[in-house]
Amino acid sequence: MKGDPNPMYYFRLVRRDSTPASRSPFRLVDGEGREVAWVNDFLDTQRLRGLALCSLRIYAYDLLHFTRWWCQLSCRSLSELHAELLADYVRFQLDSHPQPTPQTINHRLTALRCLYRFHYGHDIPGEQARLGHTYRRSCPDGSH
Repeated sequence: MKGDPNPMYYFRLVRRDSTPASRSPFRLVDGEGREVAWVNDFLDTQRLRGLALCSLRIYAYDLLHFTRWWCQLSCRSLSELHAELLADYVRFQLDSHPQPTPQTINHRLTALRCLYRFHYGHDIPGEQARLGHTYRRSCPDGSH
């Protein structure tokens, strides 16, 4: 992150046009250039499904934003995400300047829910009980 001397907490998105057509050209990397597999595996699967490049790029930027925030919390495993932490992520966005639009926040949450479901096969624990019924768009893989 900006101002953080430790490069392992700095993340960025790179476009690698030399990647095979079966992989997403958008790659999330850490400050040392190492790929962030738990994000890139998801992006690669969406590429295999035929998701458009502009959609892949949007998902990649949404997940970059989340990854930067998540690793400020000590880079926990994604498996530790639960409804209370998800609410903290929403608060973080609402308290940011400039504040993102509700559409941007909702899109980021949709990308995050899809990422979580991709890795664990179920919704983020406690989300319905904590946040109540929320509008959700379908994930690119067609799941809800």
